[in-house]
Amino acid sequence: MEDTSPDPENEKKLAAYLCGCRGAVSRFIDLEAIAKELAEDPDIVAVSVHEALCSRDGQRFLKEERAAKKFDRVAVAACSPNIQGLIISRSLEEEGMNRYLFEQVNIREQCAWSHADRERATEKARRLIHGAIARARELEPLEDIEVPILPSTLIIGGGVTGMQAALDIAGAGFKVYLVERSGELGGRAYKLSMTFPTHNCGICCMQYCKECVFTPKIEDVHQNENIELMLNSEVEDITGGFGNRHVKIRMPEDTREFDVGTIIVATGSKTFDPSRIPELRYGNPNVITTVELEHLMVEQREKGGGLKRPSDGAVPKTINFIQCVGSRDKVKGNLHCSLVCCTYAIGQAREIKKLLPDAEIYVHYIDLRGPYRGFEEFYDQAKEEGIHFVRGRVSEVVEDKGELFIRALDTDSGDLLNIPSDLVVLAVGQEPSDGSEMISKMLHIQTDIDRFMKDINPMFPSEFRRGVYVAGTAQGPKGIRYSIEDAKAAAASAIDLMQKSKIPFPRIVAFVDENRCRGCGRCRDACEYEAITLVKDEDKDVIVSKVDEIVCEGCGACAATCCNKAITINNFKREQVEAQIRALLQGAEADG
Repeated sequence: MEDTSPDPENEKKLAAYLCGCRGAVSRFIDLEAIAKELAEDPDIVAVSVHEALCSRDGQRFLKEERAAKKFDRVAVAACSPNIQGLIISRSLEEEGMNRYLFEQVNIREQCAWSHADRERATEKARRLIHGAIARARELEPLEDIEVPILPSTLIIGGGVTGMQAALDIAGAGFKVYLVERSGELGGRAYKLSMTFPTHNCGICCMQYCKECVFTPKIEDVHQNENIELMLNSEVEDITGGFGNRHVKIRMPEDTREFDVGTIIVATGSKTFDPSRIPELRYGNPNVITTVELEHLMVEQREKGGGLKRPSDGAVPKTINFIQCVGSRDKVKGNLHCSLVCCTYAIGQAREIKKLLPDAEIYVHYIDLRGPYRGFEEFYDQAKEEGIHFVRGRVSEVVEDKGELFIRALDTDSGDLLNIPSDLVVLAVGQEPSDGSEMISKMLHIQTDIDRFMKDINPMFPSEFRRGVYVAGTAQGPKGIRYSIEDAKAAAASAIDLMQKSKIPFPRIVAFVDENRCRGCGRCRDACEYEAITLVKDEDKDVIVSKVDEIVCEGCGACAATCCNKAITINNFKREQVEAQIRALLQGAEADG
């Protein structure tokens, strides 16, 4: 292979490339004018404008430029460094350039798309690229960290998501520790029998989900020798870092400890507690949730009877479903839509109509939301079967002389309604499960405004998740089918990581200048990842900080805390950042 290392004469020689982003940038910014100015810099050995650096032609162009001009570092002005930047830098890495000598600034979102004035957008882009060039001059070549990955997985949660992930990973030959806080597997999905039929199931689907061919089976989990199941157990602590985490599990009889290379968080969700909305009279025995209706119908179905209301065993003649209980309610509930409530409630209403053909059934809704194919047909069939759909939020469930009345506004007709009801069913939404906040903090997983866990954009390489994957309703409300698909995707990523056994990871982590460190421990206290320890340097007889590079997340909290400027982050050294800031400010001073 041809030697593509930089010539000694060209050490610290830069190349600068501007991307037109197929017109998304070049229409709003005068890239040619910027390139002409950059070409006058004697340290810049190559300057060019290309319409799509991330395209196949663009990557080929960069490789040819690198092979011909042998520059050792590059500054690029293009779009997002977090996605297209990875593609652009990879082409230069393949041609022998060190990945840490690459700097990219975003002139699409930050200039072209945010400033209508072409002249001002061009000036801002010019400053940003000058800042990138100044920073690139100070960058230093580094080597990636080689991270070993242990061939075992912890799965937190034994619902259908956790079970599916466990079966897939165990089937690939890896050890799985499956932890479930309750005494049984399957979660809520195993208790459902009236779910919305998907196209795979067929429109006639009205059976127990646990019997569905698409649902993972408890028996398979129990029989798989690669799965160690821990019921009535909870994660007590997780320490360590990428590829090697130490897990402590609190079990009924004792505490279990082990090490794993990957973790799948499948903690699921819980249903909203309707007692938080007192005007719905949830304490009344004839006001029940959709989950409680499910249990009631299953119990009575197994006894061979129809539906009878809880208070006195009478057959209800009028049933009212109230949708969005705890969902889309910024005052007493959650802002988000829980996605599955409309389809599930309609399925229950249709099942009741089969059992009680003469019953009057009302579904009170704000909007009907069914993000699945076939929902419209499902809804139309319910109307044809005689189920009444009333648009408008229910204001109150009134108790009067032992009877229940639904007070609501029909927003389509403008009528105020006062409907007597023998049974009221509250379609409760989903919210994060108990204990999920503790797990998210333990694994440093960010949460959204709705408190569900965030997963890293799948566009990023798998290793960016550092071996931790969030799947199923731990991410937010979703149906059974999509939770299982989530599980299979997370399992595939974990398997891929473990099969590699070790991977390179960017060395953008903290490091310590031991000559400046005085061992005060402020950096250790600031590190939420517990990546820093204080050790004694026997040769110098002093206490200094040491960084575990694999555990470190490169957040920079330690560098901001250090009073001696003894600790900083690779690729973000003081001189590198200051050079970029000075270049930006010089551009501002020239205008001023």
